[in-house]
Amino acid sequence: MASPVFEKMFQDCYKETKHNVSIVDIQPEAFGAMLNYVYGDQINLQSFDQACELCYVANKYMMPYLLKNCTAYIWQDVNVSNACRGYEFAKLFDQHNLMEKCKKIICQKTSEVISQPSFVEVQVSTLKMILEEERLGIRSEMELFTAVEKWTQAEFERLGIAGPEFSDKHKPIYEDLVSKICFLSMQPKEFAEGPALSPLLTKDQSFAILMNITSRNCDCPLPKGFTAWVRKTDHEDTSRNISLKLSLENITPTHNFSPTESTTLFCCNKDIDILGVMVMCQLPYLNSPTLSTNMALYNHMQKYKENLEIFIEDQSTNKIEDSSFKSTVEYRSMIDVYFPFPIKMLHGRTYKLGIIMNQPGLYMAGTLNSCDLIHKTVKFTFMKSSEPMFIHGIIFAN
Repeated sequence: MASPVFEKMFQDCYKETKHNVSIVDIQPEAFGAMLNYVYGDQINLQSFDQACELCYVANKYMMPYLLKNCTAYIWQDVNVSNACRGYEFAKLFDQHNLMEKCKKIICQKTSEVISQPSFVEVQVSTLKMILEEERLGIRSEMELFTAVEKWTQAEFERLGIAGPEFSDKHKPIYEDLVSKICFLSMQPKEFAEGPALSPLLTKDQSFAILMNITSRNCDCPLPKGFTAWVRKTDHEDTSRNISLKLSLENITPTHNFSPTESTTLFCCNKDIDILGVMVMCQLPYLNSPTLSTNMALYNHMQKYKENLEIFIEDQSTNKIEDSSFKSTVEYRSMIDVYFPFPIKMLHGRTYKLGIIMNQPGLYMAGTLNSCDLIHKTVKFTFMKSSEPMFIHGIIFAN
């Protein structure tokens, strides 16, 4: 029996001459995936949400192998769109490493995380965790305040207490959140035109905060319980991002029939941050002697679903950072695939950069020989790759 819990349930059912076993806490999709595992020994995970649901099932019904595979899928697929849910999942199931990975994404890519439509659905404990961080990847504290406003309104609706007035029944929901906003990080004009007009703050609170923003030595204290520190920001300045194409030779159409991995070793003369890689998307494949007879078909084949993974391994510590990319893209286009956060490369140390192509199709790949690539004072030294290279460039910041 794949699950000792199910085995016990069926045994009790037999003893009591019952004919049905009720399972009311599993969604049909997850239940079907569980049955495929139980009866067919197949684990076919299709999405992050499904993996989270199936993890709950595997944990409750004591299926350790299924739980391990679901957790591995979540680890590989976590990104800015699902980092909060991944954090909450990891916290629930005491997956410390996954929780730290998700938290790292949240804190370094905060602007992108809190701008996701699903952010209004995060648990209040997750929102508090973010607000209590000393350093976040935001442009301005105003981003956090706006996110709190939107989350608060959504929470009112979830609790059925939505309304134009923020009365005493509303206040307990948001007062502990608002007090964690670092208002002293804002400019006077920014605060006066934004938070000061919000119903989340009383007039007296707004006045006291504005006085403290204007003069840190004023005699007017901050509202009771409000934080007095200034948050540090680490928002990624994309104007610093540098895209550098690899010196590929003999670039030709290459068929990818199954998951294909290509890697290269490299080092750099300076400490830099690797942000991602450049990848050439598929070529539309028309199995026809003449293209003209299939022009109508070609016109409909402008996009497809890409599925790939990128990774970097420190050859000194064997530490691996990775990221997955699953999205609809245009044929023949060059796409930028980013890691969840900047990865620090230390000068003189050797790293392995790799890509795994999971989508069958026709790609442009070339040969990467030993070479130096130079951008101003930064020099990358790449070693010869033994397999066709699907990475066409790197994205970094120094």
